Amino acid sequence: MEKSYRIIVECYDKSSPEKVISQCSVLEGEINKPTNCLDFTIGIEKQIALLQNVQDFVLFEKSSMLNQEEKLCPSCNNKLAKYGKHISTIHDVLTDHSVKIQRLKCRKCNHEEPSTIRTIFNGTLSGDLVKVQASLGADHTYRESEKILDLFSQKSRQVNNHDRVKHVVESVGKVIEQMSIDEKEIISVKPASELILNVDGGHIKTTEDKRSLEAMVSVIYRPDALEANKKGTRNYLTSKSCATSIKDDGQKQMIGSTIIAALKQGLNEKTHVTALCDGADNCWKIAESLAKFCGKITYILDWFHISMKMENIALPEVLKSKLMRIKWHLWRGNVDRALVRLNELEVLAINKIEKDKINKFSAYIKNNKNRIIDYRKRKNEGIVFTSNLAESTVESLINRRCKGKQHMRWSRDGLNPLLQLRATIHSDEWVEKWRSAVLSAAV
Repeated sequence: MEKSYRIIVECYDKSSPEKVISQCSVLEGEINKPTNCLDFTIGIEKQIALLQNVQDFVLFEKSSMLNQEEKLCPSCNNKLAKYGKHISTIHDVLTDHSVKIQRLKCRKCNHEEPSTIRTIFNGTLSGDLVKVQASLGADHTYRESEKILDLFSQKSRQVNNHDRVKHVVESVGKVIEQMSIDEKEIISVKPASELILNVDGGHIKTTEDKRSLEAMVSVIYRPDALEANKKGTRNYLTSKSCATSIKDDGQKQMIGSTIIAALKQGLNEKTHVTALCDGADNCWKIAESLAKFCGKITYILDWFHISMKMENIALPEVLKSKLMRIKWHLWRGNVDRALVRLNELEVLAINKIEKDKINKFSAYIKNNKNRIIDYRKRKNEGIVFTSNLAESTVESLINRRCKGKQHMRWSRDGLNPLLQLRATIHSDEWVEKWRSAVLSAAV
């Protein structure tokens, strides 16, 4: 006996399942004894063909329902007449389809009802395809996203062109930016008694008339969200809210987004906020924006950046050794003693370059003197003293996507929507937001 299979799709009356309205054979094939992993399944090409044919059948039924009822002209109240059919295109994740939609026109005033997929649904892409393209474009270069999409589609599709993926990412990112602004009025979460704020920045090569642009990132979380990794690697956060911006607007968007992110984590008038920054004025400005919304705010110069700055100062071995000993005083919060040692070290330097390097670090410590604390004590008490989590967020949210290739160049307008999308993904909000974002995006 030779076996074959036939897959049939049916349209039936829901109130009477046995009553079949229409049916169609969507895939047929032979069933042979498999000899290897390649012929055990029906294969990806037949799987896509199955999706194509089933989707064609369902789309035919759905499109025929769009203009079934009689309609009156909204302008003159005259009955609309049928006026041929319009062939329209819709693109799904793996397949492309053409559908016929009835055209309706008023013979009196020439008003015509929308009769294309684009005019009816504000685009020709399915919601799932927009989601997939936005997700891929947020994590991969647009050209890499194009290749991945075509790989799964088993062919090159114009709808997956890297320019289209870029357009989708920008459109969805702009919608998410507006959604975040609107959320400020409706955020309702359990009040937090304490929050940790990390602020940092990352420099990105630009197409503009500058060497680079600085994208700012803030991470806000509750202390109890910090979990130790059982494998002994870096700790991780079970819940966090991220904000980012590269707009040249005097930090307006960044400050607004940071406040909204803090509200999502439970910021209120009694919350004690601990803000850890790298010492740059723009970072402190963002942190200070939360002061009027909370009960108390503690500013701490991040130990990670103090340590890294000291490590990165290139000095002769003798001077470098003495410099690293000053770390002992800073670790214990003895700023005055550290500054004295830095002045002594500057005297020992034999040329202007060495003196300038030491003087620059000394100025950094002086400018942030009131934000240097006893880091050793905080560590022993199990209290946060460094913003390495923000540093890792800069790496994953900005650097990994925007600096992975040396030839990458960005404009503010092109990068900011991408950053908004990535911040939403890194805040674990994409799952609940993508549907609203897709429906509102102009793609």
